Amino acid sequence: MTKSKARYRLGSSRTVSVLTGSSAALVLVAAGQTATATAQPLAWQPPAASYAVSQPVHTTVTMDDGVRIAVEIVYPTDPGTGERASGTFPVLLTQNPYGTQRSDPADNGAYFARRGYVYVASAVRGTGDSGGQVDWFGDRQGEDGAALVDWAAHTLPGSDGKVGLEGCSYLGVNQWFTAAAVGKDSPLKAIAPFCTDSDFYNDLTADGGIPTSFVAGIGRAEPRGPEDDPATDPQSVTVAQQAAGGSRAYDDAYWQDRNVQKLMPRIVRNGIPALSEAGWQDLFPGGNLGAYAAAQNAYFGRPSTAPIRAGEPVTGRYQAIVGPWTHGEHVDEAALQAIRLEWFETWLKDAPTGMADTSTPLHLFENGAGSWTDSAAWPLSPRARTYYLGNGSLTAARPAEQGDDRLSWAASSTSDGTLTYTTAPLTEAALLDGPADVTVYAEATTTETELSATLSIVAPDGTVTKQADGVLLGSQRAVDTEQSWYGANGTLLKPVHPFTQASQRPVTPGRTTRHDISLLPSLTRIPAGYRIRISLTSGPPADFHYPVSPTPRQLADLAGGVYTVERSADAASFVNLPLTSPGTAHPSESSWGPAS
Repeated sequence: MTKSKARYRLGSSRTVSVLTGSSAALVLVAAGQTATATAQPLAWQPPAASYAVSQPVHTTVTMDDGVRIAVEIVYPTDPGTGERASGTFPVLLTQNPYGTQRSDPADNGAYFARRGYVYVASAVRGTGDSGGQVDWFGDRQGEDGAALVDWAAHTLPGSDGKVGLEGCSYLGVNQWFTAAAVGKDSPLKAIAPFCTDSDFYNDLTADGGIPTSFVAGIGRAEPRGPEDDPATDPQSVTVAQQAAGGSRAYDDAYWQDRNVQKLMPRIVRNGIPALSEAGWQDLFPGGNLGAYAAAQNAYFGRPSTAPIRAGEPVTGRYQAIVGPWTHGEHVDEAALQAIRLEWFETWLKDAPTGMADTSTPLHLFENGAGSWTDSAAWPLSPRARTYYLGNGSLTAARPAEQGDDRLSWAASSTSDGTLTYTTAPLTEAALLDGPADVTVYAEATTTETELSATLSIVAPDGTVTKQADGVLLGSQRAVDTEQSWYGANGTLLKPVHPFTQASQRPVTPGRTTRHDISLLPSLTRIPAGYRIRISLTSGPPADFHYPVSPTPRQLADLAGGVYTVERSADAASFVNLPLTSPGTAHPSESSWGPAS
């Protein structure tokens, strides 16, 4: 089949070009789902590729402490002569811990250079050809980024003095720290952190109080710089402390300084607009939603970790996209490049795109419906429904009789060690919208527990599709009521745990203990006739969104544990689900998918 171009408007102001008429037009639509869109006339069109691209130019930039950061620069060139194009251009900067060379097939540097940008890729200190010691993000990387921004604006030949930040994953997260470090009236005019998260400790470094393998895995992938010692650099120290159960195994000051949500008041004060992106199937599903809420709240003086209620004001300066993809994979990168291009054209070239004028700056793919919706609020609705765990069932009625189920702790969970609780078929369609809470009352034989919950929907033919999951270490069960989210009827929707050494307290064997397990956010349409299922295991199942690795101390305290899950009138285990009518979601004026 041939490929044709279709262009659509998102909300009141967004445009994106997608390929249609081919299996490659899966673009931003989940496999097996369909989406429709209505073409609309556009006042603004993105620029075509009108330049060629120079060979990379390599140099170094010296930081305030003497460390030299390696950079690679590509310029727009005249397609006819091959010479550097005349005039000046805005600069896009990416900060890469994997060396300065871009390795992704989309080649963002060439894409933007062809459209009139100077593109700079730097190697994060301690990696590639850069000096210094490598660390996890933080103020030092932000200061390096701020120095690179000033260099790109005032020293780099061919620069017009305006700078944007670009990149995915690690290259996305460190943009937040640079935006927080640049100060007011900076030449940094916009950032586009893609494939990102907002709470590095709770979503990637540890899950439910249990360290993950993420930190050590990324460290192994980085090419260490000439001055870095992998045995003693701050990143290696962090890995060692986590494995030993040291302070960085907890959400201590080190990780608090790396919490993106806490940076937002600084970023907003510095006047830096941000467009973030993540996937529902990412390493940290919907991980940028916390950043979106924090930025909007900071802009309007609200608590940064609060939800955004319907009717509260929002700004188009801070927008977020959550689609049906994984960690930068299974998407049409060209379509996402076009979105980033429009963002940078808006803020770095003052193009009249209208992109920043939207009143619905949150752009979400609605799983199960195969379509996109635009919103200002998150969650879309504050409503919640409570279902109680019964004898294999989930019901709206609180149990009237004594009942319980047993789980034995295992280092790796299997289907044999799973408890399932399922609703009756829904009589009408529902929209699962936001994070959820699973509260388990359990008695244990050990001083530590590890409980995992998985939320799934079950089709009439028995097909089970996972929607969200979560895990909790029993000694970290304390709930921060100031930070947690509650539904309109006062039900707990997003339990927030401190995960500090100070908040840790052992489980008392033989005593019924409450565990509030936070499930990751979702936006899913559940058809009538489907059922909702909660599965409990003693540890994360094989398909958990990211592997966790308990410390030796945690393993010793967990070994041999047997849990009695209570489902009685006095200790009624339950799940609070953010379920509302599908009509709550407002369809986007266009879909990021193939035209019908």
